[in-house]
Amino acid sequence: MTPEQLRRAADRVVLPIYLRDDAVTVPVADGEMFGFGFKPYLDSDRTVELLADDSAPVLPGVFFTRVVGVSFHDDVLQMPQFRAGQSIAIKPEPSNPRDRNALAVVGGGLRVGYLPAPIADVLAPSGTRSGRGFIVKEWSTNGVRHDIWILGSMHVTLSVSTDDP
Repeated sequence: MTPEQLRRAADRVVLPIYLRDDAVTVPVADGEMFGFGFKPYLDSDRTVELLADDSAPVLPGVFFTRVVGVSFHDDVLQMPQFRAGQSIAIKPEPSNPRDRNALAVVGGGLRVGYLPAPIADVLAPSGTRSGRGFIVKEWSTNGVRHDIWILGSMHVTLSVSTDDP
């Protein structure tokens, strides 16, 4: 490798993300569904909202999506490490018998679900690299958490700010 290539390989890419508090209530058949957490933006004035996408990374190497498979981990999902604002890790599971590109979402050492397959298919081939992120929003009905949305990356460092403009 040339010195220029080595420098580029060692550079750390930082993406600033700005958050605004967000709460949503939706009437459902058995009560109210409540979403609590944050809306992520790409600018400090909070005018360019980052929108969730379950089918592809929202930016190169960056995902903002719901976590799939949480219904199989109901007990784990209720734990405090899966509240909005908490950090999570993304761990590759190349020996997963259902999907060799599976990327598990882990908090406090416990797996709660996976990134959706279309996103994992794009991100997993980069090797066995782990990613980082945080829970942007949690959804609950009658006080029971049933869904979480996460923002994270396998490739860049997210610099998160909650300071108001």
